[in-house]
Amino acid sequence: MNEQQRIDEILAAEQARREALVADDHARVSQLFADELVYVHTTGLIHDKAQYLAYARDTVAYLAIERGELNVRVHGDVAIMTGIQTNTLKKRSEESSVRAEGFVTQVWTYGPSGWQIASFHGSRLPQ
Repeated sequence: MNEQQRIDEILAAEQARREALVADDHARVSQLFADELVYVHTTGLIHDKAQYLAYARDTVAYLAIERGELNVRVHGDVAIMTGIQTNTLKKRSEESSVRAEGFVTQVWTYGPSGWQIASFHGSRLPQ
């Protein structure tokens, strides 16, 4: 498989992640994150995989996830994806939604389960 094919697979996996979160398809979300996941939110909150899945299932509802242009650099079975992400979400216990924009760095790894995110780090953009 050439580099462009790998990039296309990673971009498709990223699209699947966004769609699964908005659809509350937590089984699919779980498949797209590696067991060793470290997830750093733009707020500084840090989760492992189990904590993030519980947070996405019980605390917040993703209404939309938009990505700008994504830069993907492949290094064998590891890829680094960077770019802007804008989330529209709400706490499940509240009615009002918020829109949060940040810059995201994702580390994708390729293994028996395909491409999975091993590290996700979001940073708030300056106002």
